[in-house]
Amino acid sequence: MPGPLVAAIPTVSAFIARHGVTKAVKKYGRAAVDKAMKAGSKANRKVDDVLDKAQGVTKKTPGRKSAKDGITVGKKRTQADRRTQRIKGAAGGAAVTGAASMSSNKKTTAAKKLPLAKKGMPVDVRGTGKGMRYFQNGKEVRIK
Repeated sequence: MPGPLVAAIPTVSAFIARHGVTKAVKKYGRAAVDKAMKAGSKANRKVDDVLDKAQGVTKKTPGRKSAKDGITVGKKRTQADRRTQRIKGAAGGAAVTGAASMSSNKKTTAAKKLPLAKKGMPVDVRGTGKGMRYFQNGKEVRIK
């Protein structure tokens, strides 16, 4: 049964990002999910407007932009829109990379060293140059 509508929009948005809309509707209800999605698109539009303004696109710039249909007409508007999408994509990628690196608190394990070759036993050598590998009794070993 869906939870109350009182759930905070950021909480619902984060749940949607992690688990998807279907599970979010089951947990929080259709109204809360709609509200969170509208808030997300509103924030997205504000980011677009700020980036357009920074690139010199105003209401007087020739052409038009329809976010609903995904249409951008006019040379300067089109160029600005492409730069905006690149900036937003890079920011999203950096956020994902940062979140992934922060969530992995596991210690990195060093590569396990191969056992040393025993003296007095034959060693098989395979490969040439830097690609040489040493084997003793069918197992890879290292030479001191």
